[in-house]
Amino acid sequence: MDLAGLAWPLAFTAFGALMFAVCTYRRNRVCSHAVAALECAHATMLAIESGDQEEGRSVVDSGPFAEQLETITAIGRHLAARTRNLSAIIEAQPECVKIVDAEGRLVQMNPAGLEMIAATSLSQVRGAKIEDLIVEEHRKAYREMHASVLQGQTGSLTFEALGLNGQHLWFETNAVPLADRTGQIVQLGVTRDITERKRHEEAIHDAQARAESANRSKSEFLANMSHELRTPLTAIIGFSDLLAEEEGLGADQHSALESIHSSAEHLLALINDVLDVSKIEAGQVEVEHITFELRDLIKRTVQPLRHGVMEAGLTLNLKWDEGVPATIKSDPTKIRQVITNLLSNATKFSTQGGIEVVVSSVPSPSSAELTCLTIAVSDTGIGIPESSLERIFSPFEQAEASTTREFGGTGLGLSISREIARRMGGDLTVESEVDRGSTFTLSLPLVAAQGPQAPASEPQRGSRFQGRILVVEDNVINVRVLCELLRRRGLEVETSDNGSDGFQQAMAAAGSDRAFDLVLLDMYMPIQDGFTTARKLKDAGHIAPVVALTASAMAEDQRRCLDAGCDDYLAKPIDNGLLDALLSKYLEMAPALEP
Repeated sequence: MDLAGLAWPLAFTAFGALMFAVCTYRRNRVCSHAVAALECAHATMLAIESGDQEEGRSVVDSGPFAEQLETITAIGRHLAARTRNLSAIIEAQPECVKIVDAEGRLVQMNPAGLEMIAATSLSQVRGAKIEDLIVEEHRKAYREMHASVLQGQTGSLTFEALGLNGQHLWFETNAVPLADRTGQIVQLGVTRDITERKRHEEAIHDAQARAESANRSKSEFLANMSHELRTPLTAIIGFSDLLAEEEGLGADQHSALESIHSSAEHLLALINDVLDVSKIEAGQVEVEHITFELRDLIKRTVQPLRHGVMEAGLTLNLKWDEGVPATIKSDPTKIRQVITNLLSNATKFSTQGGIEVVVSSVPSPSSAELTCLTIAVSDTGIGIPESSLERIFSPFEQAEASTTREFGGTGLGLSISREIARRMGGDLTVESEVDRGSTFTLSLPLVAAQGPQAPASEPQRGSRFQGRILVVEDNVINVRVLCELLRRRGLEVETSDNGSDGFQQAMAAAGSDRAFDLVLLDMYMPIQDGFTTARKLKDAGHIAPVVALTASAMAEDQRRCLDAGCDDYLAKPIDNGLLDALLSKYLEMAPALEP
């Protein structure tokens, strides 16, 4: 055997085996270090997660993966610190922070949440279904919100729940989707206890309901009192008017009748003031926009008050500045009411001198289409202390307590007047000096009409009409007054004392030559009230106008009358001028009698 020939192959073989052994050793060595590094990294992460600051530094500290291990360890420390901070923040939150799994079971909850539901520890409620704590009527809404969160949407809900101690609680929750360690979407919810807020809201709601109920009761009371007070006033004013027209009365009798009439009118004004305050408080003041002649309105408002001013020993002057529009669009009734209040006050608080009414206007600074109308009522009366200038506009207030005792009055007129002015977009202001007098200025923005409007012709007192009237009224005294007023105006009158008989009477006469031309219908009667009667007349096709006749003067009562089918409205006590205006609207004037 040639040993020399085998040497080189054997040498190469030995070298190869040696290299293989060396590589195998190095590979195993590297793998051993890698395994050790992974074990070290795992131990380090566990130590960091548990809060242990000694993270196994002796493991393969000099190994080939020491640098990578240090990087992993640093990242782990950073993440662990952020996790601990976040956990501390969540634990310290005053609101409930919870995690709910896909099945709706509680996974995690902070101490604030446990306290809210009266749980002593997390183990007591972990795994419980959240909706089991929610009252039945809110469970469906919670399930829908939870399902939407699992679909990746945010959700919010206000619901009522029961604590573990049985206490009813109100919660408000906001929820967002969150991926857990396995990647499954769960719900992260932040919930706050709003029980006190809910109780406060319910208390406010109950208080509002009680206030509304009290306001309705007050309105009903005022309406009833208005009806009860106006009903006898209808007789007092009506009969005093009728007696005043009788011939052969002496001066003393006329004076007595005037006193009766003026006292009744004063009482009626007080009733109207109280009702006006009630309307203002209830927000029932409605402003009309009617085209009318301003000068005519002011003159017709001032003229009836001249007699009282002259009896007080005062003068009354009316001045017009140039440029005041002749025809305007506003609410004539409310303007007349304010001026009447101001003139009455000026007369009451002045003992000498006079009263001056100055009407002027300037272009409105806010709009070229508007005119600022001012009506200033000045007097030479007792004046008002500066400290009382605002108080006099409060309901039931006057400048001094002694003022009521000396001059009388309820202290409602100025309060009502200012509120009316402000509802019309203007204001009522005052300037005054003690013992020198006062000036009250009504300022109103209004639209000047494009052209003059002919004033409606008003029937003169004593006008006569022609036609047949049906009066449906249950109060015997009021029937006497109204029938006499109508007959003196040349009208033929029939009566009925309840709505059912009145309906039959009106329908029986309809279509014949004895048909009624007008029906005056009281709205509050026994057997069948006026509202029902008016609806039945309209449903039956009754043609003649139906006018509501009622002693209730609330705005809602007027609306009820019109909604029931009435064509118009006439309040008691009957005002002769308003009665004449109503009759001229629906009836023909009687031919003038030849001398």
